[in-house]
Amino acid sequence: MMTTLRRGIVLSAVLAAVGCGKEVVPEDYTSLPLAPGADPGKPDKTLTLVWHHHSTGDNLLEGGLLAALKANSIDFHDINYKEAVVDGYVIGDHTDPPDFPKNFTTPKYFDVIKSWELKGGKKQHDIVMFKSCYPSSDIKDDAMLEQYKGYYNAILPVFKANPEILFIAMSTPPLVKRDTKPEHAARARTWSKWITTEWAKDVKNVKVFDLFNALAIVEGKPDANTLVPQFATGKNDSHPTPAGAKAVTRMFIPWFNRAIREAGLVK
Repeated sequence: MMTTLRRGIVLSAVLAAVGCGKEVVPEDYTSLPLAPGADPGKPDKTLTLVWHHHSTGDNLLEGGLLAALKANSIDFHDINYKEAVVDGYVIGDHTDPPDFPKNFTTPKYFDVIKSWELKGGKKQHDIVMFKSCYPSSDIKDDAMLEQYKGYYNAILPVFKANPEILFIAMSTPPLVKRDTKPEHAARARTWSKWITTEWAKDVKNVKVFDLFNALAIVEGKPDANTLVPQFATGKNDSHPTPAGAKAVTRMFIPWFNRAIREAGLVK
């Protein structure tokens, strides 16, 4: 049950947003009422992580995720735009679903990803994390959805062949309602469900965080499966706000601490 103080905080936030002319939805349309699950605590040793991502990830990091990861004993690195160039191919520029088979199944690209920015004697990261940005959630038809599944199935053998690395995928973040159609957004929800529950369910060293679910309006509500307005930078801008980053971080860190233990990286 929501406490009087919490009601006051939520109401104040809503009124502030309305006062600024920004669209808001009730909290129960969002992931905020969801329990993040038990947090077994940060690892008892430092783990290295490289994240292959673009600007949505930047907003999440700046909004609190980076600080939370560092406080959680993570030595963080990332591959972003214009980074990790191999023979003219810029790995950092390619994070759409069709790009991942090339990035991960081409040995010279995969070698760069798994060792990016490491120094000293360590040859590869403990964790490789990757995601696409929000344009990939505009899934126009069922054929496109099936293509996505094919791209991810193509990279799974590489991950299985590297059991000492934990691979963390993320479902694609949602779009603001102005930039998608209801049926496209519904397919994005279907995609997020498939990748988080079906794709690698029996692979110990592959885990999937449902970023879509952390940021999207829940099913059964008006504008379901689109980006929560108060989590959106603008009506036509699907980059997450600090509020969106906070919503993701509160779900991700407990999930992450469970995932590293399930994968056997720490006890």
